[in-house]
Amino acid sequence: MTESAHKELEALISLLEDPDNQVFNNVSDRLIELGEEVVPPLEKRWEITLKPDLQERIENVIRKIQFNALQRGMDSWKSGGGTDLLFGAYLVARFQYPELQYEQLNEKIEKIKKDIWLELNNDLTALEKVKVINYFLYDIHRFDKSLKKAHTPQLYLLNHVIDTCKGSPVMLGLIYAELARRLNLPIYGVNLPRNFVLCYYDPEYHEDPNNILFYINPSDKGSVLGLKELQHFLRHLKIEEKEFYFTPCSGTDVIERLIINLQYAYQKSGQSEKAQALKNLLYKR
Repeated sequence: MTESAHKELEALISLLEDPDNQVFNNVSDRLIELGEEVVPPLEKRWEITLKPDLQERIENVIRKIQFNALQRGMDSWKSGGGTDLLFGAYLVARFQYPELQYEQLNEKIEKIKKDIWLELNNDLTALEKVKVINYFLYDIHRFDKSLKKAHTPQLYLLNHVIDTCKGSPVMLGLIYAELARRLNLPIYGVNLPRNFVLCYYDPEYHEDPNNILFYINPSDKGSVLGLKELQHFLRHLKIEEKEFYFTPCSGTDVIERLIINLQYAYQKSGQSEKAQALKNLLYKR
């Protein structure tokens, strides 16, 4: 930061105390425009001030700066194809933890991937490859569906799921699909209502109109399912069948489902402001 920019920043931070709302709004807009580099000086001012009103103003400015940065990151991820599900989930987790770092999360997933890769070979069938993934993900690294209520926000935050190895169906499926992507296996998310599942896709398998060999239930230790079982599941819930309930969905679809689930969890746990902010993240274009 240049000396002139530093002086401007100091002046702007001082003006945050101005009682004139118009002045404050102008200052706030300028700080937000300057972006994430002004967050540390704002945090420092927050720490040394004894004025609750000023602290609240600083908190609001920092929150808007971080949300804008998150939005830019999400837009960049989408425009880049939205294929790296781990990074997409990391961006969602930054909504709750703006300072969260990606490297340690990625290292844990890379370790699991390498464990699986060492046991894979081209002679294995699709089902045998899935059994290898299941063994390392569920038996060795002990990932599993959480017994906590579905509206617990932590179940949808990547860092919590990786730290505890417990998560929601969509988070377990997301991690499973990302491992498959890194292993060059054609396993993709499927937007089945009420339960997120995966499918093993093979363009040369013509016995199924969608070229799907079988489905995988990531919240049941990777158990294998057939189309009829998914159809029975929908009939049991009295949900009308739609073709896209059985076909691969995009990475963007997976992350949007994660955001919707997290939004619902915030709403049900009494954090309506966070739920509304997530809605803005989801639908802002």
